[in-house]
Amino acid sequence: MTIEVENCKRCGKVFKKAYSSFCPDCFAFIRSELTRCNEYLKNNPDSDIHELSEATEVPVKKIIRYMNEGKLYVHQHPNLTYGCYFCDHQINRGYLCRDCAAKFNLEVKNLFLEDGYEYDPDTKQIRSRQEQHKQGYSTDRYTVHGTKRI
Repeated sequence: MTIEVENCKRCGKVFKKAYSSFCPDCFAFIRSELTRCNEYLKNNPDSDIHELSEATEVPVKKIIRYMNEGKLYVHQHPNLTYGCYFCDHQINRGYLCRDCAAKFNLEVKNLFLEDGYEYDPDTKQIRSRQEQHKQGYSTDRYTVHGTKRI
């Protein structure tokens, strides 16, 4: 019989893996943070992220992570927002607002097109040129020595 062990993602301690990537102590600590946040939001539904952080002693970065992991339900709390990483537009999920995500997507697409990739409008995918694909090699400026095997 093999016992599955893992290092805790939070503290690094070795523990017997059951259902979480956290040891029992860290799992309980995270659960207590989430309970404090949920209880505070239940009693103060109009609070913002900084008020929540101050009242529960849970750092804003952790609250944002919990929101993005779906552990804190933000749809009931319209003031629970934070700034987009590029423009500071207020969002309640992810890291970029819609406008910045669209700009980022366009920039990445343009970088691929500059490297000779083609855009397929039917599938909305970036594809390597067919002649390179047939030979089994693709070149771009982001790969070591400019060539990669596909």
